[in-house]
Amino acid sequence: MPIGDFNNGNNNISATYYTTVEELLTKLPNNTANLIQAKDVRDSVWTLWNRIEDINIIINSIPSVYFQNPDPTPVSVGGIPAGTTFINPTNMQDMWDKLLYPYISPVASLSGGGTREFGGSIGITLNWSVTKKSQPITSITVDGDPIVPTGVDQSGFVLSNGNHPNTPLLSYSNTFNMSVTDSDGTVVGNSTSITWLNRIYWGKINIPGNPNLTLNPGLSSTVSITNSTLISLDGAGVGSGSSLSSSKSKNYNNINGDGDYLIFAWPSSVSGSTVPDFIVNNLPNTAFTNVKTSWLFTNQFGYDNNYEVWISNTLQNSPLFIEIS
Repeated sequence: MPIGDFNNGNNNISATYYTTVEELLTKLPNNTANLIQAKDVRDSVWTLWNRIEDINIIINSIPSVYFQNPDPTPVSVGGIPAGTTFINPTNMQDMWDKLLYPYISPVASLSGGGTREFGGSIGITLNWSVTKKSQPITSITVDGDPIVPTGVDQSGFVLSNGNHPNTPLLSYSNTFNMSVTDSDGTVVGNSTSITWLNRIYWGKINIPGNPNLTLNPGLSSTVSITNSTLISLDGAGVGSGSSLSSSKSKNYNNINGDGDYLIFAWPSSVSGSTVPDFIVNNLPNTAFTNVKTSWLFTNQFGYDNNYEVWISNTLQNSPLFIEIS
């Protein structure tokens, strides 16, 4: 049934509000027989007027599709840090994107470094990776070499070289860098390093005549030590007999001379190289002699450095706990 009749007390302008389109169109036939009356047209206009009013009421009841507040935000929320202000008005899509999808910088990863012995191989494989977060990746540089970016997560490797001076050193480092930029203009980086070190050595050796250096310290000058003596040490039951280090300090648990002399050697440049402290089975011990001091030692790669070489004053026949500092 029609509803919303209107006449305002004047039958000449009375109008009816139709509830369906079918009802409205029925009142407006093709008019081939001149059947449409003025009121039929007026009813249609009145109905459309009310429909528009209904739409306006609905629209006005919907919250604004824009965020409108000029004040800085008092606290950080999601991706919006405290103190943020917004263009007034701000599109709600932009607002929700900022809130729920905070900007995150890309991640750059670089590996391949580690420790190397002075004089060893200088070649290095730099393994790199990039993780895209909020924005596409626009540039990648690894050790000065530009990498063509795909915009998304990416990884690969770069072949490079390290180096060190030939002059005797305690340690030396090479650093390799990478940088990554995204379309936001944010630049992040990472690095990896090679640290060049000397070896310290330990183990056991046979000395002809088995001198007792406690009773006859002068015989220390007769002890023969060569480059191969140190390089061939097998550890006397403790590890391999050598390790890369910038310090002489080390614990040797159950080191066993097995009827030979114990031997220890380190670069002359380490701290306290000529005045080491020996603790044997938890007690201080001075029964060790420096048989080589500032001795020019050439390692397996032909690198020269000065070394201190210490041996036990007597033969050792059983496992010992030795701490050197």
